[in-house]
Amino acid sequence: MEIFPSHTIHDLSTSPQKEQRQSMSSRIRQFFFKSSAAPVATQKKRGQKTRPLALNVAQRTDVGRKRQHNEDSVAYIIPKDQQLLEQKGALFIVADGMGGHAAGEVASEIAVDSVCTLYYQDADPDVPASLTRAIRYANATIYQRATENAQHSGMGTTCVVAVLRGNIAYIANVGDSRAYLVRHGQVRQISLDHSWVAEQVRMGQMSEEEAQMHSMRNIITRSLGPFPDVEVDVFVEQVEEGDALVLCSDGLCGMINDQELTSIVEQFGPQESVYRLVEYANAQGGVDNITAIVARVYQR
Repeated sequence: MEIFPSHTIHDLSTSPQKEQRQSMSSRIRQFFFKSSAAPVATQKKRGQKTRPLALNVAQRTDVGRKRQHNEDSVAYIIPKDQQLLEQKGALFIVADGMGGHAAGEVASEIAVDSVCTLYYQDADPDVPASLTRAIRYANATIYQRATENAQHSGMGTTCVVAVLRGNIAYIANVGDSRAYLVRHGQVRQISLDHSWVAEQVRMGQMSEEEAQMHSMRNIITRSLGPFPDVEVDVFVEQVEEGDALVLCSDGLCGMINDQELTSIVEQFGPQESVYRLVEYANAQGGVDNITAIVARVYQR
């Protein structure tokens, strides 16, 4: 498995209560993954073999212009093992943490590390089911950590994950970090914002323009950490050669419109795109941490 270097999988159990946390983590893991003890690589393939797409991927995260700490976390994994890639696909994840005393950074790191690890340990070839279990496990872990440390009380994080397997993209999200699909000069948001203003827009009580300017636009209604369990939304999209998936925290999508995002991603490769997207958000004020992944797909 190849884990790219701008996110490192950290040991999250470094306090004096390490053994207690590991025991609790083990119990939580058993609750969510009872049927997934066997390594993925040893499982027999089920169903029709998928044809993988080639990927050009880049990611960038930045503290922005107003914050002192970066509480976003980001990672992507493209397995080197062809069988694992065909069965589980490539994974991309962005998490935007919240909470005082750097607790948001802790929460977002737990989310990224847990989802990356548990998704690939889950032998089930059903991607939506595996993603949901991994995210719910991350939620339970964050919730448990918050109950153990008063400084982490109330911490939480958004989470948006994309898995590309063959020509199908599976998007899972909790909170208001977003996933977009850019195709032929058009962009479409795939994920569903879990925020107060987004819910008002969906109910017809507020326009998109009003939501963008509303004083409660940063209030999210669902996140990882506050409660022992969480509801996860999963979306399925077919991708084509030349498509680009964009995952980002609200520090980017809150500062850029669809037209500008599409223009940057269509004109430039992923490495230049993530640089320009972050710089654009900073030029608009950089009021929050800014994180983006751009993954462009090609047929082998």
